[in-house]
Amino acid sequence: MYESGGLPLLTLFTFAPVLGTLVLLLIPSRRADIIKTVAAAAAAVPMLVGFYVFWVYKDTGELQYRESLLWIDGLNVYYRLGIDGISAPMVVLSGLVGFIAVVASWGIEKQIKGYFALILLLLTGMNGVFVALDFFLFYVFWELMLLPMYFLIGIWGGPNRVYAAIKFFLYTMAGSVLMLVVLLACWYWSDGRYATNDVSALNRRIELRQEELGEAAADQADVLAMQAERHALLKALNDAREAILKRRFDAGEAIDKAGTMAPESQKRRILKAYGVEWTPDIDAQLAAAHEIYPSLGGIGMSEDERGLLLAEANIELERTFDLLELKERYGLFLGKFVLFRFLGPRSFAALMFIFLFVAFAIKVPVFPFHTWLPWAHVEAPTAISVILAGILLKMGVYGFLRVSYGLFPTMAVAYAVPIAMLGVFNILYGACCAMAQDDMKKLVAYSSVSHMGFCMLGMAALTTWGLTGSILQMFNHGTSTSMMFLLVGVIYDRAHHREINKFGGLAKVLPVYTGVMTLALFASMGLPGLSGFISEILVFLGSFRSKLGSLGGISRPEVSFQSLTVLAAIGVVLTAAYLLWMMQRVFFGPLNEKYKDYSDMNGREIFTLAPLCIVVILFGVYPQPLINLTTQSVAKLQRHVLDSRGIAGSGEKDRYADADEESIEQPHAPAPLATRAPKAKLAAQPDAPAGSPKAPEAAPAPSLIKEAQAERPEPLTLQTGDREGAPPGELAAAR
Repeated sequence: MYESGGLPLLTLFTFAPVLGTLVLLLIPSRRADIIKTVAAAAAAVPMLVGFYVFWVYKDTGELQYRESLLWIDGLNVYYRLGIDGISAPMVVLSGLVGFIAVVASWGIEKQIKGYFALILLLLTGMNGVFVALDFFLFYVFWELMLLPMYFLIGIWGGPNRVYAAIKFFLYTMAGSVLMLVVLLACWYWSDGRYATNDVSALNRRIELRQEELGEAAADQADVLAMQAERHALLKALNDAREAILKRRFDAGEAIDKAGTMAPESQKRRILKAYGVEWTPDIDAQLAAAHEIYPSLGGIGMSEDERGLLLAEANIELERTFDLLELKERYGLFLGKFVLFRFLGPRSFAALMFIFLFVAFAIKVPVFPFHTWLPWAHVEAPTAISVILAGILLKMGVYGFLRVSYGLFPTMAVAYAVPIAMLGVFNILYGACCAMAQDDMKKLVAYSSVSHMGFCMLGMAALTTWGLTGSILQMFNHGTSTSMMFLLVGVIYDRAHHREINKFGGLAKVLPVYTGVMTLALFASMGLPGLSGFISEILVFLGSFRSKLGSLGGISRPEVSFQSLTVLAAIGVVLTAAYLLWMMQRVFFGPLNEKYKDYSDMNGREIFTLAPLCIVVILFGVYPQPLINLTTQSVAKLQRHVLDSRGIAGSGEKDRYADADEESIEQPHAPAPLATRAPKAKLAAQPDAPAGSPKAPEAAPAPSLIKEAQAERPEPLTLQTGDREGAPPGELAAAR
């Protein structure tokens, strides 16, 4: 199924580099000029696709340019690609930085054929991560980039290249093992059988408890707690089944519009377009959907009644790796399981979220999983350092937004403050480490640790500005830091060292180089008018107004996002300090006579840096086109996370409303996938177990079901007088 006008655009974006690798294998090793040209041409294809996406893509909050093809039938694995506002900026960034890295590699003289074959294979893996919509396929691309990077560092790196390559490999492989556990666990849980077992077990426990307590059962918190847990699991099961029923209903309506005389091939195409698999009894399935679906959602219908009605449609949940389907079924992951008997029951979602956190935190990198990064940067060739900083680090934050926040949104709320605290620590720790470095490349490496902390802080805040700032910080850091690594490589090619204290006065002999480096340094420190400023200011604004720090549970009440934002702002001062100090020692003061005959940048070096200079200035002066790429998708992701679990609080207006006056709407349960009339008191009164007396209406346990405001902002603009989220927030009922 292609939604890109018949052209598999994302397949071209992903696999053009690996096709270039296959061509390289046919070229004799002695023809270095042809090898470099073919590699550059193969890397230019993703760049052109990225430019196309930037100019044509309009963010609607939905996935676009989707491609789908059955890959492994027995496991229900599909080759699924697509992009939305979360991935569109990464597609642009990956295409641009990948091409620049290949051109910057033209100075490589050792085993040229193998080097360019590996770097193109590396680009395929990273490009695929940003467009994969199947968890299995996402994991394949995630692993695909591991071996090329290992060999590129280990063969073409510096004196300690073997140690750096092994350390990179071991850290990344450890994270990949944890991701594999989550991959398999989610596949096993996605068919709802574990949630069904939990519902049955809760039914028995509620019956026993009600028999024990008698008429007083309705007033007992433990009974209400079990009813609330049962209700949440049952609703998740019903919503997942109803999503399938809705697709069948929509497909049947489309087939009816096509007419009874439509050929079978056309009907199958319609079914595929709606995500409905053809089976011999498909006509009966469509008829059942046509009869049952309009009856769902009647006022006062309980979850038990909805479940019985859905059972008539003979809907079975299949195990799936589809990230979109898993995102819709996140409620199935809210149950508990026993990993080790001595630990007792533990939350499935919490454990899987932690596993994914470690896997993605290694890539970001987040302290204390960052120690591989300085070694990899220092020992890697210049172009590989560019890819590491410009693309690979962004895969970690992207994984959080695409997978962790999609599949386990309740944990994104629960762990918001700890994630933000790690982000702030990254900012300050990375900046302090950078200030202590004498090696230019290691300084830039630690600056990446610091700057990626802003992504973590904005992501954890779960406000529109915070999430938007996090995505923009990924893009802007990718361009400015790529510039800095390229410029470090330029001076290393001439001086054959990177020691800051050995330079001095280079501005007198390298004016062009000095000017470009100044631009890169100012962009990295967030100078207004350059791209780094807008992303950092959005992160600060978004995190400062986040109310998640007021939550109970594992989020400590005395820790607020306001205090974390103030601490993070210190990182801006530290960033300016170490970058300006490096600039003063390298470019100003008396000229070291050893460098008086150095030549300024050549044409190839200017060619690789010019696009990045343009981007840094363009999106610093006018960032709205970049913001437009992601606005609607950010709002949709925010709603998904906040609606998954109500933000617990006092409910007071002045605690959750913005500074300006806003009205507060009455709470209601989040609407299921299909548009229908709201259910009466669905969140307030859990259903009684089958076969037992229905408990009298009672207020739910305040520790389990709290109502709070969940922001529903409008698209973000940066015009005078605008504010985030003009309409008032809606109150999402906690599961």
